[in-house]
Amino acid sequence: MARLTLVSSIILMLCCFAAASTFEDSNPIRMVSDGLRGYESSVLRVIGHTRHAISFARFAYKHGRKYETVEEMKLRFQIFKENLDLIRSTNKKGLSYTLAVNQFADWSWDEFQKHRLGAAQNCSATTKGNHQLTDVVLPESKDWREAGIVSPVKEQGSCGSCWTFSTTGALEAAYHQAFGKGISLSEQQLLDCAGAFNNFGCHGGLPSQAFEYIKYNGGLDTEEAYPYTAKDGECKFSAENVGVQVIDSVNITLGAEDELKHAVALVQPVSVAFPVLQDGGFHQ
Repeated sequence: MARLTLVSSIILMLCCFAAASTFEDSNPIRMVSDGLRGYESSVLRVIGHTRHAISFARFAYKHGRKYETVEEMKLRFQIFKENLDLIRSTNKKGLSYTLAVNQFADWSWDEFQKHRLGAAQNCSATTKGNHQLTDVVLPESKDWREAGIVSPVKEQGSCGSCWTFSTTGALEAAYHQAFGKGISLSEQQLLDCAGAFNNFGCHGGLPSQAFEYIKYNGGLDTEEAYPYTAKDGECKFSAENVGVQVIDSVNITLGAEDELKHAVALVQPVSVAFPVLQDGGFHQ
């Protein structure tokens, strides 16, 4: 068991898995399983050989989509076209980021918000942070992945639990930094147990409040002991399975980029919160 001091704000991590459904065997436009060519043919018979049809068929094949009805397939194709237009028009603007088709490309913005984002949160802890700046000259860049302390990306599923993954991600990095070895911590415990600290399970929360919960709870269990289910459940915390404890956490003042740069460069990976706009689900 380890005890850590964290630099925190909040991060948004977006992941998903695709649920699939099948046509009845008697349906003449049901998906086939004889490879990409047969799959494409089945899709194109429904939506026609239009500008984006082949791209949509290949997207659907890659992500295992199997639509229930002709109407559902046509609806998803329309949404896909709108999202593809958004991706292409955004990429032409020469911004600091690019977008790409991914597993969300046949979801509407409303669906993405419902299934992947929690409710809006008010983080009063960052109104006036407590991170202390120094006169140390900062490096031009800092990538903590190069130090090998950043955990692999995890899968949040259909649950607005990004705040829990931000919390465990920061803790796992701090643990690795302090003890020279990795650890995987329980997001599910935060979903199930941290409600008294103004968190709302799959409907959202804040890492700053999660760190406070861990501090006063006496620790956070390991992932192995308290595995993730992507849904709210009853609290099953066990002190015997604690992987880390939090001594204290440090908040960065909202909008204070100098504090953020200082913390990232000189301390450890930092959790950062930002509002997700409509193109947020397609960041490459």
